[in-house]
Amino acid sequence: MTAIDITALTDEQKAKIAADFAAAEKAKKEKKAADKKLLKGLENDVVLKVIDFFIDKRNDLEDRIVNLFKEIEPVIELRAEVFGNEKREQDSHTFTLDDGTASVKVGWNVRPSFNGTEAEGIVKLRQFMASLAGESENEKLMMDMIQIFLKTDSQGNYNPQKVRELNSMRDRANSELFNEGMDIINEAMIDIRTSRYARGYKMVDFGDGIIKRVNFNFSID
Repeated sequence: MTAIDITALTDEQKAKIAADFAAAEKAKKEKKAADKKLLKGLENDVVLKVIDFFIDKRNDLEDRIVNLFKEIEPVIELRAEVFGNEKREQDSHTFTLDDGTASVKVGWNVRPSFNGTEAEGIVKLRQFMASLAGESENEKLMMDMIQIFLKTDSQGNYNPQKVRELNSMRDRANSELFNEGMDIINEAMIDIRTSRYARGYKMVDFGDGIIKRVNFNFSID
């Protein structure tokens, strides 16, 4: 490609190059805008084409799962009675055919949270962390804890699952203060049931000697 000596161009030539460049940029922007409009139209078409199907199926599925929970209640009670146990508030129950060709597990999806008193445990952990300053190995331990424990979400809440990981550091901490803080935090943790689910599998005969395990997993709010 031959280089253009700008200084050798006339004013008219410079103006034409500038106009050509502006026209090319305008065309590029217009094409991008048109592509975005086309893309959005295609996205809308996909949503409108499938959304009603999934809404209808979800409503039907929700009714079936709700009925399933009702149907298994007497089975759960009898199961506890047969084994001589008190009925327990479990988060899940599994039912499997004798030959293992089909199984259904029903239960609740659970999300860990805090009841609000975790702050008292956090105070003790902060006191313990502050006591470690000044010694290189202890400083490393403190930074490990901070990375795990002090990371919060966008609303400033601590992640209960991450906090639970701190339990594994009790031996390294070797501190009554640390243990007291962790005990308070653990007692402050509560598991909240968020949604019901039904999952499982069935060995399905597709013919011609082909038998495959078909899995399913459904949740409702």
